[in-house]
Amino acid sequence: MNFFELNTNNFQSDDHHKSVLGSNDLKFCLEIVVGISDFIKTSLGPKSGDKLIVDENGNIIVTNDGYSIIKYLSKSSKYDEDEDEDNNIINLENNNSNNNNNNNNNNYNNNNNNNKKFSKSSSTDRKRFQTVVELLIDCCKTQERLYGDGTTSVLVLIGSFCSSALKLIFEKGIPPHIVSNGFQDSLKHSLKLLNNNYYLNVNIDNQNNNNNNNNNNNNNNNNNNNNNNKKENEILKVSLEKVTESSLLSKSVSFYKEKLSKLSIESVKLIYSYYKRVELKRIKVMTIQGSTLEDCRLIKGCLIKRFFSHENMPKTIDEAMIIVLSCPLEFPKPKTNFNISINSIDQLNRFIEIKSNYYQSIKDKIKLFKGLKCIVCQWGIDQEINEFLYQLGISAISWVAGDDLERISISSGANIINDLDSLNSSDDIGANQFIGYVKQIKELVMGNDSSSRYIELSDCKNSSTVTILVRGGSKEMCDETAQCLRDSIHIVGGCLKDPRIVPSGGATELYLFNQFKNFKPSIKTTTMMAIKSWSESLLTIPITLLENGGYDCQKHIIKLIQIHSDNDCRYYGVNINNNNNNNRNKEFDLYNCNSETISDDNNQNIIQDMKFKSWELLNLKKSILKLATETTCMFLSMDAFICL
Repeated sequence: MNFFELNTNNFQSDDHHKSVLGSNDLKFCLEIVVGISDFIKTSLGPKSGDKLIVDENGNIIVTNDGYSIIKYLSKSSKYDEDEDEDNNIINLENNNSNNNNNNNNNNYNNNNNNNKKFSKSSSTDRKRFQTVVELLIDCCKTQERLYGDGTTSVLVLIGSFCSSALKLIFEKGIPPHIVSNGFQDSLKHSLKLLNNNYYLNVNIDNQNNNNNNNNNNNNNNNNNNNNNNKKENEILKVSLEKVTESSLLSKSVSFYKEKLSKLSIESVKLIYSYYKRVELKRIKVMTIQGSTLEDCRLIKGCLIKRFFSHENMPKTIDEAMIIVLSCPLEFPKPKTNFNISINSIDQLNRFIEIKSNYYQSIKDKIKLFKGLKCIVCQWGIDQEINEFLYQLGISAISWVAGDDLERISISSGANIINDLDSLNSSDDIGANQFIGYVKQIKELVMGNDSSSRYIELSDCKNSSTVTILVRGGSKEMCDETAQCLRDSIHIVGGCLKDPRIVPSGGATELYLFNQFKNFKPSIKTTTMMAIKSWSESLLTIPITLLENGGYDCQKHIIKLIQIHSDNDCRYYGVNINNNNNNNRNKEFDLYNCNSETISDDNNQNIIQDMKFKSWELLNLKKSILKLATETTCMFLSMDAFICL
């Protein structure tokens, strides 16, 4: 299946067009960015569309995340062995990388991509296209690593800025460096405006204080008198739960935002209470398909896909004292091929004696740990040792992955033992310092498949690691829910670091656009044209939200600009998720329905004060503006493409 069709003829270099101020290579790169942005902008906002991505192996990915989309766009155009120069269809290639990692979406495999090369038939324009995509991926990767969200907005703004730059350079005749300087001056002024009493504060301690503010505001949505904005900002505090829920409004699992936001907040606060700082790497998101989203839960400990090494060992252990081993509990096996030649009974007895002495030394070491109930081993456990542990009432888990072993050690407080021979056989006190504590260890069977068994270690000694178990009816649903959870976890962590937010729904962009009307520095006219063009490009965000929601774009944008300029309602924006319940009890006459009735029903009162509706982090918004502007300026600084 084709990923998307992109007509590269629109990006062909015009040999007849000669520009003194802007090169053909610059025009080609800017047109590529605009084309990519137009393709991705339909995935912006609560009413956006998801992209269905299918690779050659039939693996399916459904997402509206800009970073995920552009990653696969890069892989689709990396190289084509059988590609024709006249072929304008870009296909996905095989993706063998594992997308289920522990952090927020950093699953892009650079080593795998670096080994890929362009085919001989790849044209220069094709290579140029791929180079631009890689630059956009680096930009999105920075945004994803810092805040876990906002990559789609970054790509949309970059496309809008590049479109404005195209008009300024190739229609108005303004040199690229003047356009770049104007964009940078606009960015500096916009950051000052956002830091100047525009932001709101997040109430981290009490999450329910904002409910009364919401009820009082519902009766005053049409009141445009905001003369006391500074006083309101000092009093108003938005709950952390509401901010987290608003970050999930544009996701495909927004119908389950209350549950997911609670999981995100609780997990981050547990880690924050232990480390006194935000350590998101201590939060693991694990997906298991075969159930519903209602079964998603938080585990104050670890969950590993293993089972007890002996079938008769108890499946549930309470108040467990455990040890963690990184050494095998079996007879050593050389890594190379070997043969043991036994030519007599004495040699056989000697071999059996050596093996028995080795196992006996292991048993003696295990007996040093008083009150031991469970052993977690990174390597294998011999059958004789399993029988010995079962007789002592000790459970064992073998072949545990290194990452899981480290998480179990951190959460239980057990120090990892690298070698049992290092323990003194007569030192009980020294052995007890390696023991950890877990309140409950139990073996779980997920669904009806007895082979899908997991070990849950819950309520550990230290709340230093937590695991969020994500359930879903399909693999695609589980992966998308896990991605949304990682984004919301980053939002909660950002709130704890800097509890300042700004209204979303295009309110911030409209506020900046209105403020730039009165921005008249003593600079050249050409630079002022670039500044004006930069501010007008910000309107792409509310315009795209309206277009994706199916509303009358021109009518609402004009109304919003008038509200921001005439009444100074600086927090007004587009509330796409507005559900107007006033017309629910009215009878609907199908035969008397006309286009005007449908238009009135579609164009509901979506222009609202977003101060009480939805929000995003101030640092997130500033990062979006910075990355979009800086990336655009980087493209404007290019004047030639050299292909070796």
